[in-house]
Amino acid sequence: MVFRPQKKRWPLKLPFQKIAFPAPNGKMITGVYLPAGKGLPTLLFFHGRGGNISHFEAFAQAYAPLGFGIIMFDYRGFGVSAGSPSQKTVFEDALCAVRYALKDLKILPKDIVLFGHSLGNAPALYAASEMGKLPFKALILQSPFLSTPDMAVCLRTHDYSPASRWYRLTALLVAPFLYFNRFDNVKSAKKLPGSLPVFVCMSRADKTIPWRQSAKLADFIGHEKRFLSPVGGHDDFAWAQAAVAQFLHQL
Repeated sequence: MVFRPQKKRWPLKLPFQKIAFPAPNGKMITGVYLPAGKGLPTLLFFHGRGGNISHFEAFAQAYAPLGFGIIMFDYRGFGVSAGSPSQKTVFEDALCAVRYALKDLKILPKDIVLFGHSLGNAPALYAASEMGKLPFKALILQSPFLSTPDMAVCLRTHDYSPASRWYRLTALLVAPFLYFNRFDNVKSAKKLPGSLPVFVCMSRADKTIPWRQSAKLADFIGHEKRFLSPVGGHDDFAWAQAAVAQFLHQL
């Protein structure tokens, strides 16, 4: 219901290095890495609920030409990463990816930007909140959401109307079915350290996650900066590129 992984990958156009690191259960998590240019941070990318990293090369194509380093990895059950996905394993894999960047790739926390997209905002937020003592460069949230029950309603209505009785009732009805994959991003957002720069990107043209739901999540952060674009599809990255780059360069 929540995850739509695909096993088959196709070749990536950018000159990535292949990477792999173990999950807590010993299963291998696989991904790719492109080093950053001198003096620029590395974007650790957490992708959404479907496909695999080969479906998200557009992210790397948006930011690699600017000199940013790129790390993309597949959660267990996606691509050639072994295992199967759940909220528990996705969160574990997120922490493993950060530790791999720190210990194996030798990237300092101050040079790491946690970048979430769609469902990937949940592990990005979780990693930022659980590892809050580390001075990460920033946390970028593109099209974030409140929780999977909220998203289940929005995917049907294509609107975020929490004041309506129908919305509240439907969210309550679907919640038990998503108990183990709730992805409560409000909980993580409230735990973010105030010293962590946070940038929330939203698009009025997003047909998957209504921008008002993203804005509501941002309200729980409190110290974030926001960018609301009039254009840009859910799985597009070019619409946020300039705003994200400007935000990072100003830090």
